[in-house]
Amino acid sequence: MRSSRQKRRLMAEINVVPYIDVTLVLLIIFMVTAPIVQQAVSVDLPKTPEVEKRTVEQLEVAPPFVITITRDGLYRTSAQPDIIISDREVQTLVAEVVARSQVNQEQQFYIQGDSSAPYGKVIQIFTLLQANGVNNVSLITQPEIQER
Repeated sequence: MRSSRQKRRLMAEINVVPYIDVTLVLLIIFMVTAPIVQQAVSVDLPKTPEVEKRTVEQLEVAPPFVITITRDGLYRTSAQPDIIISDREVQTLVAEVVARSQVNQEQQFYIQGDSSAPYGKVIQIFTLLQANGVNNVSLITQPEIQER
């Protein structure tokens, strides 16, 4: 008669430990051989002149481009403040601003209108610039001084 200790029960489970061991060994082999395979390709790279690296302080920041609308409804720019731009030349001004924004994506554009200037002229130039893809457009205002 056999005792209950001597009876063995059959196990229906798969032993996964050997599979994990094999997987880890393969992983190590691939990790070792991958850099060797990449270094096997040799390329003769072109030579370039050495460029001095600039720090943030050395980078030149473009001054903002300001469009001014006078009391009479005429336009002036900070690039050429002596030249007065009429309503007929607004498209040329818009084309100049679009070109400047494409050359320098970080360029800031400001519109300042006289408080007596026609409001429609300020909004017209603002929407024309926005419609032509100039995203860095802001309006300049002066804060009110509060009397105490």
